[in-house]
Amino acid sequence: NVGGKEGVVFWVDATGKHGKIVSMDQAELQWCTHDEYNKKLTGIATDSSNGLNNLRSIMKIAAWKDKYPAFAWCADHGDGWYLPAIDELKELLLNDEVHAKVNGTLEQKRVSVMYSMGDVRWYWSSTEEDKWCAWLVNLYGGDTDYYNRYSNLYVRAVSAF
Repeated sequence: NVGGKEGVVFWVDATGKHGKIVSMDQAELQWCTHDEYNKKLTGIATDSSNGLNNLRSIMKIAAWKDKYPAFAWCADHGDGWYLPAIDELKELLLNDEVHAKVNGTLEQKRVSVMYSMGDVRWYWSSTEEDKWCAWLVNLYGGDTDYYNRYSNLYVRAVSAF
């Protein structure tokens, strides 16, 4: 908990001064609403390594908070929080060592742990595959996949420090 921003560190750069944290909670939300999906808009959230760039692109859409629930939920955590890009999500969920350490801390704090490998659960990334689908991490299969953006899947917010 630094400066009112609370989360669990899951990545640190070579200097040890900068990194990324994941939120202490999760939600099950749509990437975008069914109405927005039918318009087949965006094609702009394509960054695979930095979800903040994808959030900034989505924020340019009028009434984005109503149309993009997963992005809004993450952004509502406060300044600098966002829906992670697919590469960030893979590091968090598919790296066994990282996943175990983060979940251990979440358990100690008695908050919502992330689902584990083998669970029939999927987490949204902020990275689009095309104008109809977005990338996700499939914990049941232990890989990435894409799916229609109006489906309710799990979401964790990420923030850089």
